[in-house]
Amino acid sequence: MPVVPTAYEGREQSYVKHSFLTKYLQVAAYKILQGRTPIFNYVDALAGPWELSDVDEFSDASFHQAVKTLEDVRVDLDSRGKSGLQIRSFFCERRRDAANRLQEYAERHKDLRIQVFDGPFEEHIEQIEALCSEGFTFTFIDPTGWKIRSRPVFGMLARLNGEFLLNFMAEPINRHASYSGVTESIGDFLAHPDWRPEFDALPSDWSNERRIFHLLGQRMRAAHAARYFPFITIQRPDQDRIKMRLVLGTNSGKGVEVFRDVQEKVEKEEMRIRTSLKLGSGQRRLLFPEDHLVAIQQEREGVGCPVHRQASERVIVQILEHEDVVDFGNLAVDVMEGIPIRKTHLKRLLDDLRQKEIVYFELPPGARVPRDDTPISLV
Repeated sequence: MPVVPTAYEGREQSYVKHSFLTKYLQVAAYKILQGRTPIFNYVDALAGPWELSDVDEFSDASFHQAVKTLEDVRVDLDSRGKSGLQIRSFFCERRRDAANRLQEYAERHKDLRIQVFDGPFEEHIEQIEALCSEGFTFTFIDPTGWKIRSRPVFGMLARLNGEFLLNFMAEPINRHASYSGVTESIGDFLAHPDWRPEFDALPSDWSNERRIFHLLGQRMRAAHAARYFPFITIQRPDQDRIKMRLVLGTNSGKGVEVFRDVQEKVEKEEMRIRTSLKLGSGQRRLLFPEDHLVAIQQEREGVGCPVHRQASERVIVQILEHEDVVDFGNLAVDVMEGIPIRKTHLKRLLDDLRQKEIVYFELPPGARVPRDDTPISLV
């Protein structure tokens, strides 16, 4: 059985990216459509299609996988009596030939309620924002590099009720950020034309892409594009080098929690792909089973690993030194935003810290771990 679908051979990092997108969308759609609103808007700001294997049905394109995932959720909920739900998709593409292909796709799938915008996303923001004034909106921003004017985009994201997932293309940014010829375009990307002095002031041992990513986070926070910005890294499948970073913008603590849950699942897929490519098919059966190797790697560096638990402990102590008493739910979100760790890990960690008399909290009889409303303080 292939590690990735045939359509993704040579593009394994795109498979990981699409896997994260669809898994997160699925969980988000179930939560939103069963509770907050019957309308789920999906916006793909730079839809493509780009380099695909399935040039007819676009099965390996992010837009196809996203709308299929959302439609499957709607159909499932409808079969369980949750009628009247709406999935509305808005695709934007600056290249005329690609936009025409998107339009053909939309016409073949009229039941999916897809609207295509021909031209740069930034030029259609006002219209898209008006169409998404009702319901929850999830915006996917996936540039091939960094050529997008972020200032109007951040403004839209701040005004809409929803979340966004941004693909930060670390590899090309790392390679080109120090060139004087890209100063203006990166300034557009950061919504900060005078970014170079701040970039140069950051630690010299940071890579170019890490410094740009740090500045981007500052600009998104300053623009109130969201409240929380957890992110994951996706490496090149054949090298120990960051290919991209996926950052979620959300105003919901639940969004941060789901993000880390999905990350744990997807990182297993990424580790399995990388392990398979490194070993080669001829060596695979001579060593430990791949699942065993993946489990070892995940325990060493994955979500909730000892390194991340130790980092979480330091952050917990820092937060409680500053705020004295914090409910566990709020404490967990603050930790999970910056550290790859799940809520279940943090519950066990808090129990350990309680037994070590580092933190204090009370529990009802029979309970071993804190609830969201459990007040936590330092001993």
